[in-house]
Amino acid sequence: MNARWLGWLAVAWIVANAPRSAHAEARKPAPAEPANPAKAAKPTKPTKPDKLTEAKPAKLSKADAELLALTNDPLLGKADRIHGEETKGLVTFTFDDGPNPETTPAVIDALVKYDVPATFFVVTRRLVGKQGEASRALLKRELASGFVVASHSVSHPSLRGASPKKLASEIDQSIRTLASEAERTIGLFRAPFGAIDAQGRAWLKKRGLTEAFWSIDTLDWQAKRPDRLRKKVLSMILAQDGGVVLMHDVKPITAEVIAGILDDLEAENCKRLGANRPPILPVSIHYFLRDNRKPRAIPETIRKRTEGYRLALPVRCATRPAPEPDPSEVWTSLLYMLWLAPTPAPATPAPAPRP
Repeated sequence: MNARWLGWLAVAWIVANAPRSAHAEARKPAPAEPANPAKAAKPTKPTKPDKLTEAKPAKLSKADAELLALTNDPLLGKADRIHGEETKGLVTFTFDDGPNPETTPAVIDALVKYDVPATFFVVTRRLVGKQGEASRALLKRELASGFVVASHSVSHPSLRGASPKKLASEIDQSIRTLASEAERTIGLFRAPFGAIDAQGRAWLKKRGLTEAFWSIDTLDWQAKRPDRLRKKVLSMILAQDGGVVLMHDVKPITAEVIAGILDDLEAENCKRLGANRPPILPVSIHYFLRDNRKPRAIPETIRKRTEGYRLALPVRCATRPAPEPDPSEVWTSLLYMLWLAPTPAPATPAPAPRP
């Protein structure tokens, strides 16, 4: 085969294997459409979202359910922490650590005599067993007199840093005992020494208990002289224009001076009445309850008792004996009168006789 034939064969091979041009592709017939579009490949169906299921609340144990029933107090429970500064012109008396058969009766007697409401924060170990019979009787008397009873723990320990086991034994058990003896729900709790941390407060909130603090700490537990304690308490009430007073009905000095304190408060209110000034009304702790800082509605029976005190005050003032003058004020008045008294003119000397 000569060179000419070899050249032609090479050209033919190149033409046969060359890529098609764009024009050739354009002339290529399009693929036929399927006769039935419905029978074509079906598109993928969208995935259905998973059903949203709410987490079911944990089922309460029988013991927890029973405890919540004991703290379900619509009047006193589930409120903001009581500080004692929620309102002015009102004062409420609270007594911790009792009942004590040797001292609590005198406190109850004084409150009843002066028609003053109060709240007793009970250490519930005092109510248990044979030795608790007298204390249980006093608890019944407090309730019959219209006072509020509340929990102050079982054995009066500090609850700051307390474990869940400790909180259960001191708070929960106290509620069970007190609710059983009082035959009513318990909505208030005061921590011993006021010592409780965030975990303890969460424990109270979970149980629907309102924590009650104070604004007037009389320190009666360390007082030595009744006369000084009596004056101190009234001066603190006047200085703060009311508040939540903390005292202890288990202290002999408190039992000794409480009647005098209430008498001094009534005398002060009589003085204000005569000067056309509003009194500092002794009220139930209900007046210090707040829900999100808003005052809670006062129960009708509580409101009527407060109005009864207000209406009876002029009559009580009219029958009070005249107050004894304060010796210091007597001396001040005498000195003032001496200072105002005119100085006598010097005597004119008699004329000398003539010789």
